[in-house]
Amino acid sequence: MQSVDDQLKQLSPEELIKLTSGANFWESVALPDHQIPSFRMSDGPNGLRYQAGEGDALGINDSAISTCFPTASAVACTWDPDLVAQMGHAIGLEARSLKVDMVLGPGINIKRNPLCGRNFEYFSEDPYLAGMIGAGWIKGLQSEGAAACLKHFAGNNQETDRLLSNSMIDPTALHELYLEAFRIAVESAQPEGVMCSYNQVNGTYSSDNAYLLSKVLRQQWGFKGAVVTDWGALNDKVASLNAGGDLEMPSSHNMFDPQALEALNAGRLKRPALDRAAGNVVRIAEKQRPEFTGDRKDLLTKNGQLAQKIAENAAVLLKNDDHILPIDPSTKLLVIGQMAAETRYQGAGSSHINPPSQTSILQGLTNAGIAYDYAQGYQFTGENNRELATAATDAAKNTQTVVVVAGLPESAESEGFDRPNMKLPNNQNELIEQLAAVNPNVIVLLVAGAPVELPWRTKVKGLINLYLGGQFVGNAAANLLSGKVNPSGKLAESYPITYQDVPSAELYDHNPRSAAYAESVYVGYRYYEKANQPVAFPFGFGLSYTSFEMSRLQLNQHQIEAGQSINVTVDVANTGSRDGAEVVEVYVGNSSDRALKPLKELKAFQKVFLKAGEQQTVTVTLPAQAFSEWDEQQQAWQLPAVSKTIIVKIGSRLEELTAPVEVIGQAITPTDSIPSWYTHPVGKPTIADFTELTGMTVAPPATPQPGQYTPLNTPRELSTHSAIIRKIVSVLKANMTKGISDPNSSEAKFMDAIVMDTPLIRLAQQSSGKLSLSLVHKLVALANRHYIQAIFKN
Repeated sequence: MQSVDDQLKQLSPEELIKLTSGANFWESVALPDHQIPSFRMSDGPNGLRYQAGEGDALGINDSAISTCFPTASAVACTWDPDLVAQMGHAIGLEARSLKVDMVLGPGINIKRNPLCGRNFEYFSEDPYLAGMIGAGWIKGLQSEGAAACLKHFAGNNQETDRLLSNSMIDPTALHELYLEAFRIAVESAQPEGVMCSYNQVNGTYSSDNAYLLSKVLRQQWGFKGAVVTDWGALNDKVASLNAGGDLEMPSSHNMFDPQALEALNAGRLKRPALDRAAGNVVRIAEKQRPEFTGDRKDLLTKNGQLAQKIAENAAVLLKNDDHILPIDPSTKLLVIGQMAAETRYQGAGSSHINPPSQTSILQGLTNAGIAYDYAQGYQFTGENNRELATAATDAAKNTQTVVVVAGLPESAESEGFDRPNMKLPNNQNELIEQLAAVNPNVIVLLVAGAPVELPWRTKVKGLINLYLGGQFVGNAAANLLSGKVNPSGKLAESYPITYQDVPSAELYDHNPRSAAYAESVYVGYRYYEKANQPVAFPFGFGLSYTSFEMSRLQLNQHQIEAGQSINVTVDVANTGSRDGAEVVEVYVGNSSDRALKPLKELKAFQKVFLKAGEQQTVTVTLPAQAFSEWDEQQQAWQLPAVSKTIIVKIGSRLEELTAPVEVIGQAITPTDSIPSWYTHPVGKPTIADFTELTGMTVAPPATPQPGQYTPLNTPRELSTHSAIIRKIVSVLKANMTKGISDPNSSEAKFMDAIVMDTPLIRLAQQSSGKLSLSLVHKLVALANRHYIQAIFKN
């Protein structure tokens, strides 16, 4: 068989360029005359969204039946990469059962702000946890012969204006926070693909960003696979190929291929870059992948059981006053909430899965033989229904224990738009307050993909965070409530008391096209701890139905230099009467007077299962990388000559054990010129702080006017001054929203954002040839006509 390099030599420039453009919505191009096959892609962060018919990125058109696992925000709370690898393995088998070659996932972007509409698809606010969980998923998936496509690289931390936003990030935060999860996943799991994001990073679109795609991803991290654009994320085909991009998806019907050929002939498109891109596509297409030989029905049954197991391991017990949980079998139980009967189990958008079956929480209780009465209590619409609330409150007066299922309706969080606030619907908050006033034994089950404010948290006795727990979250909830399963999940993100406590609260989504990451590295617990800002529940926290103690922290050495590692040993004991699992969390601490350095950073963890009364010695290894810091001038990680601290804690307790470590490395650069906020981050950072730190100028929000429009403007902008454009956009929107019956649904909101707030050129790329490049330019000219007419009048 010929090598890929030999195959490329036989291809014409036109054929090489063709290989870098998608064939349709889900497939690469095949060249049968040269025996080069295509390869098939499919969405799949928390399950396989395989579309045999017309493809879409919205979760609207029909997809094949597949297992719906818990979403990433839940999965990360397992703190168990081995269990997550089983999930990847299961999705890999389902992919091969449908002849899917590449699964688009996992998403490991940092949760910079709780309002990001896609936070349910991301793992954590911490890069080490996100990277290790993501690596587990990739290893599991690729062990079955399916390729993973790690996403969204990089700085994709908002949904508002995601196709036009510029993520402005200082070098320390970029490398130590926003790129670090990708580095860990790439270096330890080597995904076959990496998906570049829509947004710009420091002024350059990700698809064109040579620093990210070549210098960092390929040279520094040793990535060997293909860079695939997010669907419609290509900005400039020539710039992308030269920068390190390989495959444009979906098919734009070769919209930009003539430009690429012209640039190749003129020397602007480098031939080695084109060969690299075409070669990377061919290698994935020609890779021999195993045929699925099992029974798909049996596979879905087994994977459903695994989905439930992950949901049970991911649930986080946040409150258990007076040991109200687990519930006694003889307890008279009242379950309240529309979410109990119609339980959300996944997010909306491109990750939407079509499972073979699913259980609500009420069904789960029934399946478990748990007796209960039910009252609806509230409506998903958010409107106050006095009759429902009164009926639930009256019933609560006459029962022993109340279980309220509260959470965000599907229309509240989705790909494509950010949440307007961090609140639960008012009718739910008010109902919980009323119930707590008439019954002292209230337990809340929380169903949401991201943190919410919990104004009643001190008034309820029990609180279990289920996140979005996949197709069998109802069965998992019943097992957790009854004590058949002992909760062991730990929060993968902090829960602020109010949104105003979030460091980016005063900047996030206020100027979305020039998104200044003014808080730098101080995201999540990195901010809350150093700013001494109280939170409702901290990162890494999670209770159990048993109790654990930690003791006898030991290090094999108390100094470290390049090439060395430190073994950290601690004893963990289950001092309670139930078997259970605990997470040992190991952090590296910094001096409080260092700029751009949090008090501590997670660098290792291990989940351990202990029987009642059992004790185990846990040892984790910290390599030199755990003590290294990014040096922008040298473009490398370096060990600094400083004193650091190893901090060890367990998830169910706030106490910490510490030990000093002396780092033998290079002298650190003085930071006198850095604004004081970045040493003592009290309150919120300002744009002035950010500009002084980075030298970057943040462009103020601007509304384009006729005469200024380009193909990068959106239909919403273009239609502002043109009735004709409004008419065309209306027809386009009507065609794209066919099949959406509820105008208030997450799908409808997502579609509105997709049509109205996507640059016209990006819509053309995803239109399957219905919106040509020439028509795009005509529409832009039409929108600019008022300006032209005004010139002639004058």
